[in-house]
Amino acid sequence: MNEFTEYIASTIPNLSKQTLDILGKSFVKKEKKKGDLLLNQGELCKNLYFISKGICRSFSVKDNKEITTWFGFKNNFITSFISFFSKEPSYENIEMLSDGILYQISSYKFFNARISSIEIEQLINHFNLLYTIQLEKRLFIIQTYSAIEKYKQIITEEPHLIKHIPNKQLASYLGITRETLSRIRASIS
Repeated sequence: MNEFTEYIASTIPNLSKQTLDILGKSFVKKEKKKGDLLLNQGELCKNLYFISKGICRSFSVKDNKEITTWFGFKNNFITSFISFFSKEPSYENIEMLSDGILYQISSYKFFNARISSIEIEQLINHFNLLYTIQLEKRLFIIQTYSAIEKYKQIITEEPHLIKHIPNKQLASYLGITRETLSRIRASIS
């Protein structure tokens, strides 16, 4: 087993050896460098990634301004879900924020693996549910929290963002300006 299949086996106990073998053969280990782009905005997303080591971010560029929408850390999946599943051009870029190790599966291999095992379908449903919960929570926070409430939520629930993410990208992720982020940090300290 590799890091990816070990994580899957620890997350979803009782998966058959056959399912773990299919996953192990379908996901290919890739080493990436800081700054590598996994996806360019406007392209069709052809891969799903599991982050074994490193940090990724998803962002869009609009009016020459980067808008960060998501961060991926160890043991997270990252892709442009809309593009990967619906075969539409991606509205985002995916970039490595650090050197890392990813396990990559192409959409072709993904959909073939999906039909080869009911356990893989159940596994996909499990991770899709987790992603949907995270996305709904993020949408609620972005739409209803004040700037200071958003930052306090990061402090309590995602402190690793403060430690590893540059202020410019963190402010964009929170939907606030860098100046507002600086004022909030100064008021809390």
